[in-house]
Parts: sequence; C-alpha cells; structure tokens
Amino acid sequence: MSEKFDVIVIGGGPAGLSTAYFLAKKGIETVVLERGPESGSKNVFGGRIYSYVLDRHFPGWRKEAPVERWVRRERLAISCKDSTVTIEFRPYRSEDGRYDSFTAFLSKFVAWLAEKAEEEGAMVLTSTKVDEILFKDEYASGVRTGGEELYSDYVVIAEGINTLLSERHKLRNEPRLSTTALGVKEVIRVKKEIINERFNVNDWEGVAEFILGYPLLGVAGGGFLYTMKEYITLGAVVRLSAIREKKIAMKDLAELLRIHPAIRDLVRDGTLIEYSAHLTREGGFLDVVKKPYGNGYVIVGDAAGFLLNTGFTIRGVDMAIESGRIAAEAIAKAHETGKRDEKTLSYYKELLDDSTIIKNLKEFSKLPEFLENERLYKDYPEVVCDVLSVAYTTEERTKRIYPALKESMKNHGINIITLLSDIIKARGAI
Repeated sequence: MSEKFDVIVIGGGPAGLSTAYFLAKKGIETVVLERGPESGSKNVFGGRIYSYVLDRHFPGWRKEAPVERWVRRERLAISCKDSTVTIEFRPYRSEDGRYDSFTAFLSKFVAWLAEKAEEEGAMVLTSTKVDEILFKDEYASGVRTGGEELYSDYVVIAEGINTLLSERHKLRNEPRLSTTALGVKEVIRVKKEIINERFNVNDWEGVAEFILGYPLLGVAGGGFLYTMKEYITLGAVVRLSAIREKKIAMKDLAELLRIHPAIRDLVRDGTLIEYSAHLTREGGFLDVVKKPYGNGYVIVGDAAGFLLNTGFTIRGVDMAIESGRIAAEAIAKAHETGKRDEKTLSYYKELLDDSTIIKNLKEFSKLPEFLENERLYKDYPEVVCDVLSVAYTTEERTKRIYPALKESMKNHGINIITLLSDIIKARGAI
C-alpha cells in the first residue's frame, strides 16, 4: 500500500464516502479510513433519508440502494399521558418521485455507498482508527494510525458527531450542552403484514412520525417513529442540558414512549432486537466549527454541523452527502492548481454559501434557541389535549371550548402575554 495519497478521508459515513465517491470520479487518488470493522457498522440515526441529492448525482440508485419503505404518511403526534392528538399529512407524489424520502437502516445504506465509492476507484480501509492528524508547517499533511503514518495532499475530516480529532487540533468550537442532544433508538421486529395493517399502508409505503409532549414533559426534545419493511424504529432525542438539569435516564424515556397507549398497540407482540444511542448537534455549523476549511483540510457532514432540525423533520444524511460532493469540487479545483493553502480551499466555503445547506441552516438559524422553550414540550401539548378532551367528550352539560382553553392555560401558567410572545418567536424561527 502506498504511503502517499492525493486525499485521505477520515471517517466512512455518508459525508466521507460521498467525498471519496466524487473525488474518485474525477480520477483523484482517495483513501477512506473507517474505524469500524465494516462500512456502516458504527453509523446510527433515526431512520429517514431525503432522496433529492441521490436523484441528482447517483443514477439508478432507486433500483440499487437498500430502501426499506417510501415515506407516504407524515404524522405529528401531540402526546399527553392519557391521550394523543395526531395530525397526518399524506402527500401524493408525482410519478418521477421528486421530493421523496425513505426509511433505511443507515448501516446498510452506508455499506451501499461504500460500494459505489469503490466502484469509482476509491479505497475504503475498515478497522483503521486515526489517532492523529499530521500537521507539517501548519498544513494538514496526513494521519497517524496504529503506529503507521500515511501522507496526503489533502485531508477530509468526516469523523461525524464525535469530533475528538477536531477537538484535539482545535478545529472546532467547544460543544454546548444546550445545542447537543442525545438520541436513543429501539428497533422492534414486527411482521410486514401487521405493519401494513396497523399503519394502513402497502408493502412499499412507510410512515414517519414526530412525537411532541409526553413522556418528554418539560424537556427540550421529541420522539420519533419510522416504519421499515419488518421493523419499527422508535426513539427519543433530548438536549444534554435538559438531561443534566432534570437528571433524566434516557432508557426510561424510551420505555415510557414504547408503553404509551398510542404506541403500545402499534408495536404489540413485536420483538425488541436492538437498542442504540447517538449524539447530535443542532446548533448549525457556526456552533460547531470556526470555519470548515484550513491549510490542507476541509470538514464535512456532522463534523461540520450540517444537520437541520426544523421542529417537524430532521435532515442530516442528505446534507452530509451534498457537503461531500461540494468538498470534492473544491479539492479538485485546488488539486488542478497544485495548491492546498487556506485561501485556495476557502472555495469550499464559497460553494457551501451558495448551496441549499447553508441557505437552509441560515433560514432556520433562530430555531435552536426557540426549541429550548420548555412550554413547547410540557404546557402547550397539555393545553391541546385538555381542549380537545372537552370538545369530544359528551356529558349531560356540554362545555364550550373557549372557556376550557382559558382554564387550561391558567392551570399551566400561560397568560395571553406569554402566548403572544411565544407566537412571535415562533414566527421568526419556523
């Protein structure tokens, strides 16, 4: 094996493999160093991928990629202890499939993406942990792994959320508990026919559900549910600041979510086969890195903070793949000139600024702060449940909704000023 490459990519997740794929297509010698025993073995996420970036750059992927189900039902569940309000949106997509999203196991999807990168000529080395980025004359010039030194003209940092290398070399900002969250996920095996019946879908249709409220009362976070072919993935995501302040045991939240009446019947008689946890950063790229490039290096994907939580959906894999493509464009241009200084690689940031990645993150830049409002997770869900309970409960004396709304708001410490203030903040954030 050569000790010198054009590009070394640290991390074999979606961002790193995307970078390698597009670099290899341009004939640039690229090696991906993945610490897991096989591609995808250390990748964890909720369960959904948006397809637009694949449609644009991976011809024929719909017939090749390990898609579980195409999302055809979007649900928002406002959950209380003994009731749930569910809003369902069912989009009817065009025949060309644009704007699709699908459920998948990230481990399988990443393994497929690794195959695509290797087909183009990239080298993917698994069970290879990078211990250090080698800097020579203040330029990233390679890595040290297992006592061996590998050199390159460019280093792509795609180490995901656990950015130990970036921290060691002071390439990232200190993480903040208020914008870092912990997600836990259970994978429950349920027969395909039962999933189809319970969710009213056919073999290829899937459901994506976001859960707001109980059992996440009083903390910034939410639950999620995705249907796979023969599995249901169920989990919760909570800010680390809330976990510390409230002394929350995430395994207890996952258990409470699974046994809630609205969820219990959906996973009844299923078999829990997997439990996993994963950190995520929700503050945007400026909250993560000082700048996503420097002398001899660029930072992509989760490592650069390219994740967007809109309050209704969470996007990460698509942004990771797109950031890898953009990084490959910037490196290829630098490679043509033989330069690798910070000024030359700043072209990566220029391309990012013109991309939907940064435009989307800027569009929702006020959202992370808005989502810290605990009333969104405790008080407002309870008010909704209280009011609808009155509206749909028939007794001898029927109650009016507006007085019930005023009473519930009063019981939860919400006055008109507080409500208007939250509406104004939501208007600027969502």
